[in-house]
Amino acid sequence: MNKRKIVTLICIALASIACAQQPQINWINFQEALTRSKKDGKPVMIDVYTDWCGFCKKMDAQTFTDADVIAYVNENFHAVKFNAEGNQVITFQDSTYKNTQYKAGATRNATHPLALKLLNGRAAYPTIVYYSEMYNLIAPVPGMQTVETIQPYLFYFGEQVFTTTNLWEAFVKGYSAPRFK
Repeated sequence: MNKRKIVTLICIALASIACAQQPQINWINFQEALTRSKKDGKPVMIDVYTDWCGFCKKMDAQTFTDADVIAYVNENFHAVKFNAEGNQVITFQDSTYKNTQYKAGATRNATHPLALKLLNGRAAYPTIVYYSEMYNLIAPVPGMQTVETIQPYLFYFGEQVFTTTNLWEAFVKGYSAPRFK
């Protein structure tokens, strides 16, 4: 091989290593998140998305790749990615949920019944749903969240401020970003 090919291969290898070492949110499955939450008291953060949702992809690319968001979520939550049109079978609160209308290979699918439960019957994507360790719904937060807009929610739910006040408007008015670090 000539020198140019060797240098190119080395650059590709180094770039691959650098990409593999970037921190990521520790996404776990739904059941595991609930089990861990019950043991350690951390709330569960569920990113409800669909494969076709442009804003869901934007959050994955911009918000969920931010180093401060990653560190805060990993330290304070059990994080779940839940495809609202997927075909997972999930048992939650004494019920089993399955998307019986799921069609493999379809661009869009019927909404998973658990997604409807998590979203209070309002299918909107993306939505981040927060649950307590006792499997109680804290809040669904619909819409695209940037690094700046997700910070107050993460702090409010991650630090469990919601347990001492339910005055979200007062909290967010007094909140000044960044709180991370």
